[in-house]
Amino acid sequence: EQVIIDGPCLSACTMVLGVIPRERICVTPRARLGFHAAWHPGDNGRPVHSREATQLLMEIYPEHVRSWIARRGGLSPRMKFLTGRELAAMYQTCE
Repeated sequence: EQVIIDGPCLSACTMVLGVIPRERICVTPRARLGFHAAWHPGDNGRPVHSREATQLLMEIYPEHVRSWIARRGGLSPRMKFLTGRELAAMYQTCE
């Protein structure tokens, strides 16, 4: 089956890029992928960054996505968005 990304695909949703073959993913002009570092709730309920889980995320992503993230300083608590021409250059456009 074809996976169509049509709109926001944020956080855990982006893991689809590492588990579905690239040729089975397409994006629409509305697609917006959002990446951030992994975290878990701390004792006080606030997010605590997890280096191990962030490294696992990076290992799941395909090389072209890892490179894009690395060129933007790596995964951090702040969301990094992949959209538009940059995204269309990586994945086929849905017909």
